[in-house]
Amino acid sequence: MPSSLRAELQQAPALFENFLARFFQENAERYAYGDLFEPLYLDLTEFVGRRGKRIRPMLMLAAYRAFGGSRPIEDHAVLRSALSLELLHAFILIHDDVIDQSERRRGLPTFHKLVEERLGKSDGAARVGGNVAVVIGDILFAMALDTLRTTDFAPAIRDAALSHFLRYISDTGAGEIYDILLGTRDIARVSEADIARMYTLKTTRYTFEAPLVLGALLAGVSDDLLHELAELIEPVGLAFQIQNDLIEYQQFKGVDRLRQTDILEGKKTLLLRVAYDHLEDLDRSFLQLCLSTRASNDASVSKIEQLIDKSGAVGLLARRMEDLFQKAETDLSHSSFTPTQADGLREAFSLVRQQTQHTGTQ
Repeated sequence: MPSSLRAELQQAPALFENFLARFFQENAERYAYGDLFEPLYLDLTEFVGRRGKRIRPMLMLAAYRAFGGSRPIEDHAVLRSALSLELLHAFILIHDDVIDQSERRRGLPTFHKLVEERLGKSDGAARVGGNVAVVIGDILFAMALDTLRTTDFAPAIRDAALSHFLRYISDTGAGEIYDILLGTRDIARVSEADIARMYTLKTTRYTFEAPLVLGALLAGVSDDLLHELAELIEPVGLAFQIQNDLIEYQQFKGVDRLRQTDILEGKKTLLLRVAYDHLEDLDRSFLQLCLSTRASNDASVSKIEQLIDKSGAVGLLARRMEDLFQKAETDLSHSSFTPTQADGLREAFSLVRQQTQHTGTQ
């Protein structure tokens, strides 16, 4: 990647944060639905504005420039396109938190808890908080689409971007359904292929493929290269999800072992499936028993931890993750991308990997 482009991308996070803040300020009148809605808009502004890694918009900006996009990163349409992905992410997070009944997001209350806290001790506050959060998520979904729709890219390119955008949303919804339904099954009845498919649909599509493909599409890349790019990203996405599982397990083993995690929520992860596959029959039965009891008590938590450690699943998945990253590098070296495009993708993957090594991909 040329040093000038790298320097441009280093300025991207600050540019994006400023643009995001201005977006909500400038749209306050558009969403001025009266006294009842005003505090919700303030909460929404705060929720989306919470400092995160902004993986999706940063990947889109990197792809747009790496694939020859002619506009600078600070261009209004380029930033709006990147923002549409962050708004989509916020929509998914709000609904996901309602489904999981999560209470914290990025160290602060989830959106439905913000609403519940505003209602105080009133009857049904929790139910109302969840209901309002679902509808706010729907509004964010519309906001994300409208933000992308109103960019001034050529109509044909903009329509193609919207078409891809909608497909990624459908894929993510299907992945969420997989996550919910697999959570109802015994770990013995959930295959690695099931989990990998759920990861791809729920996370890889909109976290990695969507921003990179949309950035390349807006830069004018051909359909053949877009297809090749999407195929390249799949192992990378799975590798990042494995990394996320391993990070969460490290946190699970930390001081607050009873905090909400995928393991305690009964979600079926690759870590659990690989652990199950590498345990003896008696230990498998113990793992199944611990996972079937949703009550979070120290005894079951300690037993799950012991069994995962005994299985060697952490080391096995760490090696698989590195193999997947290496596969992506090999595929990239033999791809049809130009050296500049390939270097841009390497830089994007490297930056995201550095950002997510300790705190995951949220």
